[in-house]
Amino acid sequence: MNFKNIFVVLFILFMVFSTSKAEETAVSVVEINGKIVAPSHGSATGTWFYHSGETQLLLLGHALPEPHYRITAVLNPNDRIKIRNTETVLLEWEASGEQKIIDTKTTLPLDPQRRSLNFEPTECSPNLHPALETALIEHDWKMQDGIGTPLESRTFKEAIERIIPQIESLLNDLTSHNVVTDILLKRFQILKNETTFDENHWLLLHRLRREMVLSNPLFNTGQLLFAKHVPSAMSHQLTQVYGYAARPGGGLFVLESPGHSMRVRSLTDGKFPHGNFMQPEIRYDGGKIYFAFCEAATSPKQWRDPETMNRHYHLYEMNTDGSGLRQLTEGQYDDFNPTPLPDGKLIFVSTRRGGFHRCGSGPCNVYTLTTLDLNNNNNNDNNKPQTISFHETNEWDPVILNDGRVLYTRWDYVDRDAVFYQQLWTVRQDGTNVRIYYGNNTFVPCGTWEARPIPNSDKTMATAAPHHGMTAGSVILIDPSRGVDGNEPITRLTPDARFPECEAVLAHGIALPEASGFDSPVRAYWDALNRSDRPGNRVLEPTEQERRFPGHCYKSPLPLSETYFIVSYSFDQLRGEPGPNIPNMFGIYFADAFGNKELIYRDPNISSVWAKPLAARPAPPVLNSGTNESEATGTFYLQNVYESWLKFPEGDENKITALRLVQVLPKTTPNANNPMVGAANASPGKQVLGTIPVEEDGSAYFEVPAKIPLLFQALDSKGRAVQTMRSLTYLQPGEKTSCIGCHENRMQTLTPNTVSLAMKRLPSTIVPGPDGSRPFSYPILVQPVLNRHCVSCHNTGKTEKEHGNIILTGEPERHFSRSYNALINRVAYTAWGMSYGNYEPATEPNQFGARGSSLTKLLDNGHYNVQLSEDDWNRLNTWMDANALFYGTFEPKDQALQQRGERITAPALE
Repeated sequence: MNFKNIFVVLFILFMVFSTSKAEETAVSVVEINGKIVAPSHGSATGTWFYHSGETQLLLLGHALPEPHYRITAVLNPNDRIKIRNTETVLLEWEASGEQKIIDTKTTLPLDPQRRSLNFEPTECSPNLHPALETALIEHDWKMQDGIGTPLESRTFKEAIERIIPQIESLLNDLTSHNVVTDILLKRFQILKNETTFDENHWLLLHRLRREMVLSNPLFNTGQLLFAKHVPSAMSHQLTQVYGYAARPGGGLFVLESPGHSMRVRSLTDGKFPHGNFMQPEIRYDGGKIYFAFCEAATSPKQWRDPETMNRHYHLYEMNTDGSGLRQLTEGQYDDFNPTPLPDGKLIFVSTRRGGFHRCGSGPCNVYTLTTLDLNNNNNNDNNKPQTISFHETNEWDPVILNDGRVLYTRWDYVDRDAVFYQQLWTVRQDGTNVRIYYGNNTFVPCGTWEARPIPNSDKTMATAAPHHGMTAGSVILIDPSRGVDGNEPITRLTPDARFPECEAVLAHGIALPEASGFDSPVRAYWDALNRSDRPGNRVLEPTEQERRFPGHCYKSPLPLSETYFIVSYSFDQLRGEPGPNIPNMFGIYFADAFGNKELIYRDPNISSVWAKPLAARPAPPVLNSGTNESEATGTFYLQNVYESWLKFPEGDENKITALRLVQVLPKTTPNANNPMVGAANASPGKQVLGTIPVEEDGSAYFEVPAKIPLLFQALDSKGRAVQTMRSLTYLQPGEKTSCIGCHENRMQTLTPNTVSLAMKRLPSTIVPGPDGSRPFSYPILVQPVLNRHCVSCHNTGKTEKEHGNIILTGEPERHFSRSYNALINRVAYTAWGMSYGNYEPATEPNQFGARGSSLTKLLDNGHYNVQLSEDDWNRLNTWMDANALFYGTFEPKDQALQQRGERITAPALE
């Protein structure tokens, strides 16, 4: 048993012990003025908040290994508070004629319980009394350091020895920027040399650290806008943003004096029904706030709850003082992630393009980049949302880089693994010039979300998060000048939290409608790290903090520099599919790259996320390319196909003579393989537009239809793919774009000495593929070849010895046809879930399609007297290179026609 498994077993045993211990102890309740008051949801740190009117009580601590609690309470005149179990009053306080503040410690056997899962709206806590704020901050310090924690507990001496280097690194950095005063330096030196190592010593160090953090001008942010948000009913990258999974509670708030007070004011109270708020953003001039809201009276009671399936997120705007509320979008679509563009438009993510994702169960609608022109108040098409991304699967988190490009996360799993490749791409503000930014051939982390540009830097900050869980994990810095893949461009800013699912296992959530507490033992894990064919530079040993709080995580980082950032943090365990996470996971922190983080706001009852200064900021440049909606096409220019990574093999037989243009079709039916379009698991649909020539110097210049997702295949002189994209691109109407080579090295720039041959002529037009390639249809494309050359021998009228147990007739057999089922295992196709030899994350040439197939070798070497014509080979090569699909549609009625060899007009969604 490896270390990871030992740790998991120990944690489960701890949870079982905790449960049995709790069963021996009567549950504690808090009674305020004769009324039992429900606690907040509690947390892994042992935090419970009770209030009634202006009376507040904060209970902090743990029952294990021995009971130890801190109680801070504010009693107003004539208040009486009791803590009791079913039989005995354990503690009691009373205030007479004036307010009374209690701050005490106890070792009584209290057993406060978190609230279990419920479906009602999660309430926000009132503003905490300053005494409770102080207790909450000091308890947070203890939990960070492991003081009194049930797991991985540390002494004050051990904690002091650990935090001194972190404070010293912070101090050195602030000193280099002339921030720290001599008084702070002297106080630190005294405490550094102190040898008492007691609680007071530890407390003075932490207070000094907080003072240092708040002295940093970068953290003098002014008011912070943030959302109080309940994580969705299904913890998954896809489902976390669907209205039908929204859980009610929260709103938009302003933290008025970050770091000095936790007092907040609401911008949304009384203006909305119960529902869920997401991703507020501020216009560059600081005048408007944009956000997503979904009305939801109760939480879904099960996955695909019929009562919630018609709920959707819509976009809203308001002034920064909460006035001027206006709904911007409507309809049966989910619209979210609104980001202002410098020209006055919004870019956001929407399900308006149509289609469904290809893996898992749903319905899970695809959502992609969309724009809305807020400058135009006329009721015409220009004032309606416009889809600008025609990517085949999902996209998230658009943000504007300092140079004006839009950075966003895109899920890119064409003919490869579905769990990885949710990485970063860029595009211009009008949807032109789609480019990889980081990670499309990277396994670790599984994906990067919530990317943000760093002020005065070319680097970005992002959350390294799991696939099978909501966006949370570890904070990373990405330097694209050091590469576009792998570990080299990444700096881990929060190394205490490894990358979930691909380094640290991700706990399964508890599926609805099971009514269970959030402390239920973990029954299973999502684990994408235990395969030898998935290379990556992984950290395999759990950190101290992970052993203390398994699954702790970060979310929504906002960089202030390459070193300092605002971030939401959770001691509670991140859980993935198929259930929800605890409502109050996250608080807001000031953090740095040295390991220091200071709590600036935490609502004990609900998560606080997406914090950002409520202020104007410089706008990036407007960056458009001049599209023309009246045009139906755009043009590609390929400078040199041989500038490829990975390198093409040498030799005349590998000379590239043409590109095949393959259209990737969005899935029009929900749920994985329902129905299948070929043997490949969760395959995208495809059809072949045709081919264009590649010149002797490797250049190509050609025209393609706009708004069509395409992948390219580099063909040899026989029309077989030497290399195939396992990604896609597209053009806007009238767009002209170019690339250096086929899978070129993105860190290399070539300047040609001469004009390429392709640029000496007009753009090539597409030569259509063979009949049956558009719409794609195996019975029309391939079966005629078999009928001419193969069926005379390979039919049921022959003996088994004569036909070799291979029947190549075209009658339907199961979901495909008899010949397809007989030939498919002789074709080298690729798919999610094909282990060992699927050549991921980077595809080697000649592995798939006609060149990699045993069927090709059999026919090339001579199979009896079979003589294939050029058209025959074109049909077979096209089929095998198109990942050996059978259908050109996901629609069951059209598939029934195709299976019988009949024609359909076109796929339902192109």
